[in-house]
Amino acid sequence: MIVCSCTVISDRDIETALVEILSRPNAPIPTPGVIFRHLSKRMNCCGCAPLAVETIYNKVDEVERRGLVPSNVCAATRSKLLEFSAWRSRLRGTTTKITDTARQDRARKVA
Repeated sequence: MIVCSCTVISDRDIETALVEILSRPNAPIPTPGVIFRHLSKRMNCCGCAPLAVETIYNKVDEVERRGLVPSNVCAATRSKLLEFSAWRSRLRGTTTKITDTARQDRARKVA
């Protein structure tokens, strides 16, 4: 699936970038900007940003399920992504929209 039509980035490209980024020691939070820079691309209109964020959340879970990235790294990444999202929401003065992935992560912590 094409996530960004301006730079022709697919969900597979995002998955590959995530695996490469999260395999590094002290991996950064995989925001759309980090992913795009890793792919040597730049966001043009930023219309893809919400879909890119959703795809990143979903792909973190997928690469964990497939064993491409260790579970502890994926859990730490999800936690950092949620913290980053909450921080950005506070800056903008909006409430944090919790995605299905975030709800699932919270359910895992409770269980």
